[in-house]
Amino acid sequence: MIRESNLKGFDIPGTVEAVKATLFADNTTVYLHEDDDFEELKNILDAWCLAAGARFNVKKTELLPIGTTAYREIVESTYKTTGQWESYPRGARMAAEGEPVRILGAFLGNNVDQCEVWSPTISKVSATIEHWQWGNATVEGRRHVVQMVLGGMSQFLTDVQRMPDSVCRRLDKILRAYLWNDRTIPPVKKEFVYASVEMGGLKVLDLESRNEAVNVMWLQSYLNFRETRP
Repeated sequence: MIRESNLKGFDIPGTVEAVKATLFADNTTVYLHEDDDFEELKNILDAWCLAAGARFNVKKTELLPIGTTAYREIVESTYKTTGQWESYPRGARMAAEGEPVRILGAFLGNNVDQCEVWSPTISKVSATIEHWQWGNATVEGRRHVVQMVLGGMSQFLTDVQRMPDSVCRRLDKILRAYLWNDRTIPPVKKEFVYASVEMGGLKVLDLESRNEAVNVMWLQSYLNFRETRP
């Protein structure tokens, strides 16, 4: 209904149609042009809710202004002081400058501090690794813990958000401290820690290489000009 409406959405160069909405399960992200009227969107949502027996929750609605810095500041300050902006709903959350909005696991916004986005994940990884320190695992066992904890807990956010170099260094420090039980000088060179077993290494997760592989996969999708392009 939204895609077939008169809403303009975002006209992105190189795309056949304007981007109006992305949907996944019960999450909907709508892209409104500055000339679009929120009331028109609301009428569409009300019609859908009536047919589906659902209810549109304004309190869970998040607004993210997009445009020049001056335009964003006007929208944010006006909504903050008056509680409204044009026909947009009252009571919604207006994301301020530097404040992220979570969309399907990714944290998007204007001038968002990417390291701050990663802070909860780093804390979670650190706490989990500290719990595993109480065990008496072998180096092989610790390798599996590293893969499960550091690799598993950072994989998705790396895919949708990317991992800043400073975060990668922080997690790598946690990795090495756990792997060698907080030894000041590791008994094995870093190159052999990441190398395959066939090459005489330990095959421990190499975060930097994993992150580069994620970037390559995204680049591969971006350079896919066939009909299957996302």
